[in-house]
Amino acid sequence: MKWKTVIVTGGAGFVGTHLVNALAEKAERVVVIDKVKPQKDQKNIKAIYKKLDIATDDLEEIFAKEKPQVVFHLAAHIDDRESVKEPIMNAEQNLVGSLRVFEACKKNLKGKIVFASTGGLIYGEQDKIPVSEDAVPRPLTPYAVSKLTGERYLYFYNKIHGLPYTAIRFSNSYGPWQDGSAECGAIAIFTARLLKGKEVHINNDGATTRDYVYIDDVVNAFLRAAESDVVGVYNIGTGVETSTLELFEKICEAVGVQASPIFEEEIEDLVKRSALDCKKAKKDLGWEPKVSLDEGIEKTVKWYHENV
Repeated sequence: MKWKTVIVTGGAGFVGTHLVNALAEKAERVVVIDKVKPQKDQKNIKAIYKKLDIATDDLEEIFAKEKPQVVFHLAAHIDDRESVKEPIMNAEQNLVGSLRVFEACKKNLKGKIVFASTGGLIYGEQDKIPVSEDAVPRPLTPYAVSKLTGERYLYFYNKIHGLPYTAIRFSNSYGPWQDGSAECGAIAIFTARLLKGKEVHINNDGATTRDYVYIDDVVNAFLRAAESDVVGVYNIGTGVETSTLELFEKICEAVGVQASPIFEEEIEDLVKRSALDCKKAKKDLGWEPKVSLDEGIEKTVKWYHENV
């Protein structure tokens, strides 16, 4: 499928950068809206970048001019720990920002909106792992609440205004270009620090589990959602739990070092176990993960070794 125009909010971020690169080959015109500028080595020369804060600036003019066939809404405040400390700020960016995007879509979108939600955090603590879309969400952070609320708003816009949407609840994504100096993204952080010979800190005893999905598989899910007529919420992950300590050991092996982490007992992980059941995505979108964790870590370490 070749689109004439697509819009990507948050296209300068980690997932957004990879998505924009893929869209540059699938759309005649890719318009990126983000409040931060992309890094020079991450900017796609085929895309058009507009520096704009979706929470405060008017999107109507851009959407009215572009008349996109697809909108990928990724822009958000994504630091869940910071959202606990600053819930109002998180809501202003994620809820007000999303509503501005949805309103602009209602008036000007000629096709579908694909919404970046969250997998592990939106479900919170669950008894059955991996967790399916049928589970009752139990969000434990304002960030997760904002993503669930975004999904609920999209349901409203679909039923009342006929706006087609797919919400992608993807698990912990990783891969090249992820910021190893950030507060989230364990694989990027561990890799960057181990390559520089620095200590690695792990919360609690390292038994917390997450579902790690490689960035190429995430991008493929967004594209399949955009190309499909399905409406609703879809999990995107591997269905496999990996503990933080096991992850650390895998990265040590890939980097080629022997190291021991420093355990930070005072920092609590709000969700202890997380993995996503993705049977629905396989059935409706024809999607399943292609890159194993070992292969993905190898690819990621190789990129960091060559570029950081």
